[in-house]
Amino acid sequence: MTGPSRPLTDLPRFWTVVFAVVLVVAAALFLLTKAARAPAARMSFVEGDDRAPSGPMLPPRQAPRSGTLTIFDGDKKVLTYVYGDQLAPGVDPRFVRSCYIHPLYSLDGQVLTEDFPPDHRHHHGLFWAWPSVRVRGADTSNWQPAEPSLRQHFVKWIRKEVTAAGARLIVENTWKLGETEDVAEETVTIFVHGATLYGRAIDIEIVIRPVGGPITLRGAAEDNKGYGGLTFRGRAAEGSDGQVFKGAAMTTDEGPLAADSAGRPFRWADLYAPGDRGIAIFVLPRHPGFPVPWLVRNSYAGVLNPCWPGLEGAVLEPGVPISLRYRIYVHRGDAAAGRVKDSYKAYIAGRRR
Repeated sequence: MTGPSRPLTDLPRFWTVVFAVVLVVAAALFLLTKAARAPAARMSFVEGDDRAPSGPMLPPRQAPRSGTLTIFDGDKKVLTYVYGDQLAPGVDPRFVRSCYIHPLYSLDGQVLTEDFPPDHRHHHGLFWAWPSVRVRGADTSNWQPAEPSLRQHFVKWIRKEVTAAGARLIVENTWKLGETEDVAEETVTIFVHGATLYGRAIDIEIVIRPVGGPITLRGAAEDNKGYGGLTFRGRAAEGSDGQVFKGAAMTTDEGPLAADSAGRPFRWADLYAPGDRGIAIFVLPRHPGFPVPWLVRNSYAGVLNPCWPGLEGAVLEPGVPISLRYRIYVHRGDAAAGRVKDSYKAYIAGRRR
């Protein structure tokens, strides 16, 4: 015996309810997505870093530095580009440097990078330099002091703009040999995306064009580590000799690392220290030498370095530019909570996140 059948007049009501539920769910997902994104139009450029930083666990406010340009997202600092010469008090003048990023900040405004640390005075925030450079028949380095000297110097701003997508900074630098001869033109493009609930993407492109002759770049031969190129140096713990990223969780596309790693190829690598201080560097598949070997360390400090061109070296021909493109991903939580893996997939797919 069968039960009574549903009247046909009930069917339109049923589908109306289903359609309404679908609309509500879609609207909720849309609102969550919008809420997860900060409006990029809130960004601004501020000469010097004279506005007090926001967020907990920050060092005391200091006098503004000259030769710096800071990108803000609302009232929070994102990063400072250092275009003027800097030298920490009491440090040998040979270590004077410019043309790098420091500080780089977490989503909550905490400083992530270190400049002129006592253990490695030549480390400065997020920088790009090479331990072994041969140019004009001389062996030198812009990684650390050398003779003859080789340093990046600021030339001019090419563009500073805020769009609906984010803030773009383009700067022209020169590589100067012995403080007298320009041997390469360097163009650096930094694009800061709006933040989500999980992290913020910062795209960096470094274009190097030798002038007047070839330049050979090579990674450090010391213990066959091969380091050189874009490098992140993690911040020291405020008010102590400790390091924020000492003992930090290290994760790569191949999985977690239990100890420092040198020479292994990865697509991305990540450091996470308690307090929502997570940072990853992504490398595009079309990057020269991909996948490149890495130096990833948490033993004495946090270090991330996709090593290009590594121990093999590379000859840059005069007038022929080479482009090195990366994404810096600053995030909350560890690599899993910060959705680092998904963010890398979005990067290589050409998306913002």
